[in-house]
Amino acid sequence: MGMFKKHLDEAGKSYWIHFKFAFVAGFVLLYAGITSIIHAIFPCFFKFTSLKIIKSLIKKAEKT
Repeated sequence: MGMFKKHLDEAGKSYWIHFKFAFVAGFVLLYAGITSIIHAIFPCFFKFTSLKIIKSLIKKAEKT
């Protein structure tokens, strides 16, 4: 339990705030990964989608 609580303290978040962000971020990152793979094969699709997603997640992580 010590490592679990330590991370939450370091992040300065409650369990549920951390859970919500991490859970949503996981799905958003899966989407970014899939669009990035499609973009690799077909460069005309999903231009800069992954980049925009990553930048958005970083901004949200820094705010919370």
